[in-house]
Amino acid sequence: MGVKEESMAESGLRFSDIPRCTYKELEKIYPIQNYLKTGTELHRLQREIRRIESTRGRRDQLPALRRQAQKLEEALAKAPPDPVLPPPVPLIKVKGVLEKFKQRCVMHYFDTEAYPHTHEYLKRQREREESAALVMGATGSGAAAQGMLLQEGRIPNHAWHVTGVINGRRFSGWLGSPFCQEGEEVELIVAPVGGEYLVYAVHKPWERSLIMPPFCYRGVRQGRKSATFSPLGVFFFIMLVLIITSVISDGWGAIFTYDFYRMLLVFISFSSVIYLLPAIWTIWRRYPFPREELSEEIFTVLGWENVSDINLSKLNRRRKRQWKRTGKPENPFKDYTPFKCSGMAFGFFYY
Repeated sequence: MGVKEESMAESGLRFSDIPRCTYKELEKIYPIQNYLKTGTELHRLQREIRRIESTRGRRDQLPALRRQAQKLEEALAKAPPDPVLPPPVPLIKVKGVLEKFKQRCVMHYFDTEAYPHTHEYLKRQREREESAALVMGATGSGAAAQGMLLQEGRIPNHAWHVTGVINGRRFSGWLGSPFCQEGEEVELIVAPVGGEYLVYAVHKPWERSLIMPPFCYRGVRQGRKSATFSPLGVFFFIMLVLIITSVISDGWGAIFTYDFYRMLLVFISFSSVIYLLPAIWTIWRRYPFPREELSEEIFTVLGWENVSDINLSKLNRRRKRQWKRTGKPENPFKDYTPFKCSGMAFGFFYY
């Protein structure tokens, strides 16, 4: 791995003196702001206003609806700018003391579609999956076709929009839980744009912790290995459904018949050629991993090696087990576990 495996005690790691809150505690201090929902409500309201204006009915409701729309517009005016993904220029490392540091918790999208350069590929991939599903459906494999078309909608995630000043220059960006405070010395991984910085990571090497945007925690090779489990999961799920259906229809004796094994062999061969092998090949050769690429760029700027194989989530769990086993470094808080507020859910990792 690119991150050295020396023990935390030997590295002189110390936990920050900044208490790290749980989700419930954070929500009390920093209520989650969902401007995405506000925008959706405003769009729905504006559409309703246009519909009423084009007809003769319900005119008396227009003043109230317009006042509601104005309030929503005023709320949206306070929304932070959208995340700039990927960085518009090469990243650099800046070390300094945080000044005028502010943060707020906001809902936004950080999935693969949040990176504009992936849109064309994802569109083509979806079209290919639909074509393959039609072929599977035409052959009578309805369950297989439905499994191939399973797709989750975009799900927003909470993140932290931070602003501040470092070395006299203003910075802003979107990160996981940024457990920082004014006057603290940190290393920022930033993209210099004009006279400001767009921040993409906060690094504290003296306590071996790293904060990055949501879902940025591993290299591309680690992402490909994980993504391979998705088509494999669909494949084995459909095969399990076929087995259970056969058992329910003909009893346990059905799984010992020649017809059952022939059906299973036909399914494995056909689905492998049509779906499984092309999906795995696409993942390893063509599928975009923009979050992992951003992670690798950050790791490279930090001077780490073998960045494609780094997985901060795994390292964080390993450090947690090590800390529980050795009790070192010593916990500066009597009733508080620093590792309780680290990991993928927080976007804050010990390595």
